[in-house]
Amino acid sequence: MSYGRLYLLGDAAHIVPPMSAKGMHLAMYDAEVFAKAVIHYQTGDSSLLDSYSATCLRHVWNYQAFAAWWTELVHNAGDDSYQGAFRRQTARADMERLFESGEANRLFGGFITGLN
Repeated sequence: MSYGRLYLLGDAAHIVPPMSAKGMHLAMYDAEVFAKAVIHYQTGDSSLLDSYSATCLRHVWNYQAFAAWWTELVHNAGDDSYQGAFRRQTARADMERLFESGEANRLFGGFITGLN
């Protein structure tokens, strides 16, 4: 997400926009990390700018993994023609767990709201 003194943030830096409206969450996260790094750089320490890409990419790939999982789950839960009846039933079980299990719901809520 950086090359020399060029830093990319938000959609300019993310390869694939995540599903479930994560683009703004990721962009805001990038902006916060970058702003803190620039403020810290004014003290003469470039360590936060140097680690900008690594810091943001951990967050980006976490949401890419979530988006891929969520996309597959939603597609499978409603349509036998996607990956068959067995996968539809396991996807529906996963979907039900998200709303019936307090722990699963909290984790899902963190991902869907951008807090995880």
